[in-house]
Amino acid sequence: MTHEEMQAAETAFIEGFRQVSDKLGFLHLARIPLELESPGEPSLKLMQVALEEVVEVGRASPGFGSRELVYHPLPGKLATSKTQLAFRYVSAATVREFTLAELLARSDAGTKGDAHSHRHDHYHHSRHRHEGDHADSRAPLASAASQ
Repeated sequence: MTHEEMQAAETAFIEGFRQVSDKLGFLHLARIPLELESPGEPSLKLMQVALEEVVEVGRASPGFGSRELVYHPLPGKLATSKTQLAFRYVSAATVREFTLAELLARSDAGTKGDAHSHRHDHYHHSRHRHEGDHADSRAPLASAASQ
């Protein structure tokens, strides 16, 4: 996926996540793992989806022949605003943040292994047992994602 495509995917994720009433269902649709395994380390659990509004009001660059930065405040029309997305995972030992691109890359790598496929299939089978047939179980997620 190109950088522009990933930015578009992040924007779509942010817009959808803000509007959807079923946040957990949305995370499942987006293939965001609730747990991440790391060999030799405690597993990480998803605790927060962080949406942070960042407004750039100035720019700084290294000064010539000085250790000080040259600072340029931005006039109002040049100030920019962007929402940053991060996924915060915790374990007993650490807190880690991942971008959407990092999680999708991990997810793509995991789909090539049997363990991920088994977990994915188990999730769908358990949903079907609890919610009825396949067509009925998709309807709540589809309507939540389109809201």
